[in-house]
Amino acid sequence: MKKIFIGIDFSKEKFDATAIKAEGVEECAQRQHEVFDNKVSGFRRLLRWVKSVADEPDTGLWLFCGENTGGYSKALCNFLYGSGYDMWLENALSIKRSSALQRVKSDKADSGIIAEYAMRNYDQMRLYKPLGRNLERLREVFLYRHNLVKLKVCITLRKGEKQLTQQKSDISRFMAMSSKHLISEFNKKIAECDKRIQQIIDEDEELQRNFEIITSVPGVGAQNAVCLIVYTDNFSRFDYDSRKIACYYGVAPFGRQSGTSVNTPAHVSPFANKLIKALLTQAALASVNFCPQMAIYYHRLLEAGKKKPVAVNNVKNKLLHVITAMVRKGEKYNPDYDYHAAINAA
Repeated sequence: MKKIFIGIDFSKEKFDATAIKAEGVEECAQRQHEVFDNKVSGFRRLLRWVKSVADEPDTGLWLFCGENTGGYSKALCNFLYGSGYDMWLENALSIKRSSALQRVKSDKADSGIIAEYAMRNYDQMRLYKPLGRNLERLREVFLYRHNLVKLKVCITLRKGEKQLTQQKSDISRFMAMSSKHLISEFNKKIAECDKRIQQIIDEDEELQRNFEIITSVPGVGAQNAVCLIVYTDNFSRFDYDSRKIACYYGVAPFGRQSGTSVNTPAHVSPFANKLIKALLTQAALASVNFCPQMAIYYHRLLEAGKKKPVAVNNVKNKLLHVITAMVRKGEKYNPDYDYHAAINAA
């Protein structure tokens, strides 16, 4: 049972904090609000402030809660975790949709909404835990590699457009030579990233185990495996639940039904990470070509009248279920095992 709820609205340089003292879901004191610097000195001042306004010496009854804003929230979350306090980092959309009609939009009001959200939903809290050192390193190199690939693609496409539309001139020759040099450098740096990624995986026994299991599926390559490991916190984020992972990846279909007037067929949600969804699409298309079980499943869907995009999405969904089951059991892909029947029976 928690009694002190501290809602935090993050920004780059500062953050607003609102403290609520409650018994159950009933507030029993006036809300308190303060603004702090988003750095270590501000974190320490936050703890002193909470102690002064909470009138509750048992810090186990405190719950800090904030929206997941990436880099802005990471420093305070790590500080609170390292100091032994409970921190709940929640999806911003979940907090927004749970709040009542809001007429005022300010950092102070937002921190109060977050504190109230924590008070009313603390039984569903998922306490923050920082990524392991190797997993954090893997994430940074993976995202850096992805940015390099995007830049390389932009230069390559631009170079191709110029070759098709522009006459030969000193400027066009200069741009062609520069593009060629840049693409060569990007290729070198991408190769270095691949080497670093493999080194990090080889240093960690658990990462290496799961990486080998995932890449044992025909058609699933190294980047797809790393992406899946990074965005599921090596599968611990979703408790090895393939349905939750499929929902997060944006491949689980959802319908809408209300009375007799609203009856929308099930389709995937636009709320998804486009990077991981695109990588999973590549893996699905490759698995259709190189994995006999996935090929049979895909063509059976087409024969049943499914459109190709729907069939590909079903393959992505099935891939996630198969991979999660393999990692959970610690087994590599077995072409003679009927994974589809096992998943349907689960």
